[in-house]
Amino acid sequence: MLTNQQVVDQVRSDAARIERFVQRRETFLDALDWTMLTCEQVHEAAMLDFMLEDDLAEALQRVSMAESLAAMGLPLVPTFIRYKPFPRPWHAEWLTLVN
Repeated sequence: MLTNQQVVDQVRSDAARIERFVQRRETFLDALDWTMLTCEQVHEAAMLDFMLEDDLAEALQRVSMAESLAAMGLPLVPTFIRYKPFPRPWHAEWLTLVN
């Protein structure tokens, strides 16, 4: 069984992973020639930006919640505290959501 501190560390790691992904994605998108993309591709990129923004906000909320619960001495259950956004375009299940 994990200690509360280990669970808090995992939750922080989840948020940091999403934040790093967002930063790498921004760098990649800045280098693109947007005039070469179709309107649909630009729209999809914008929609994914909104999804990632929500993912990061949710992950940071979970960090705050985990830290608060740990400070109160309540036991943390990793499967309920950790944030794993799913599905996303890089998951195979995403294809089943396409119209």
